[in-house]
Amino acid sequence: MKEKTFEELYKESLNEKRFDKTVTGTVIGISSKGEIFVDFGYKADGIIPKNEYSEDESKNPKDEFNEGDVISADVLKWNDGLGNVLLSYKKYKRREDVKKEKELRIKQAEERKKQKQEKAKNIEEFWQRIEVGATYNGVISKIADYGLFVDLGYVKGLLHISEIFWNKDEKLENKFKIGDEIEVTIKSFDKAERKISLSYPLKGENPWFILTNKYKVGDVVTCKVIKFAIFGAFVEIEKGLEGLVHNSQITGLKRITRPEDELKLGQIVNAKIINIDKENCKIGLSIKELEGTSQEYGYEEYLKRNK
Repeated sequence: MKEKTFEELYKESLNEKRFDKTVTGTVIGISSKGEIFVDFGYKADGIIPKNEYSEDESKNPKDEFNEGDVISADVLKWNDGLGNVLLSYKKYKRREDVKKEKELRIKQAEERKKQKQEKAKNIEEFWQRIEVGATYNGVISKIADYGLFVDLGYVKGLLHISEIFWNKDEKLENKFKIGDEIEVTIKSFDKAERKISLSYPLKGENPWFILTNKYKVGDVVTCKVIKFAIFGAFVEIEKGLEGLVHNSQITGLKRITRPEDELKLGQIVNAKIINIDKENCKIGLSIKELEGTSQEYGYEEYLKRNK
């Protein structure tokens, strides 16, 4: 058998099958054409052509690597025909980026799962210790026509508008905005339905009580007719304080079925307070009981009281 020459043996060694997909070595040079030469401890050096360096063809290897730097690359050919191992940095980088992206997604998914479990645990603990009268500092997460939704940290509760304002004509958006921190108190809750009703400590005392403290049953007041109902006329005693004159209390001279047949909107009348229902915040008055009496209470007093 003919012995192989040194050149033949060398070429065979370069064509030996290797199973390494990726190699890591040291940059031993970068040519003016942008080729990177790599020593990775093999019998032949590796070469990364410019077109195998980056997906972005405008990138220059010299901006990222210097001689002596460590670099990894994928093997394309163990013999490029010129005695070098053909390498691809962009292929290796693409694969590593995909790997890192996958690892990041897995990590993020695990973190979301952990956060979800932690949140569920905190929610259960919240429902275990919740009690009527407990006070929290919450954050307004939504403003609706009927009230505010307040985030208490792990659950949300509803603060109805009636728990915020005594005056039903007040507008929530004029006083609150999403993101505001407010103090609320647990009014009631339903663990089964996971619902919480809140109250507002800063609502203050009902101004109706403050106003009614000025009056007592039997007082005669001058007031203004402001609206009608089928059962009587509502009168304004002073700003913020209204009362009802029932149809039966408008006059004793005849039977009244429609209050507007006897009274007019804006009309100033004298009336006697016959009932103060503090539990339901209602005042009943009678014009009938003053029929035939003197007119010492008049328009000037009403205006003075309602400046």
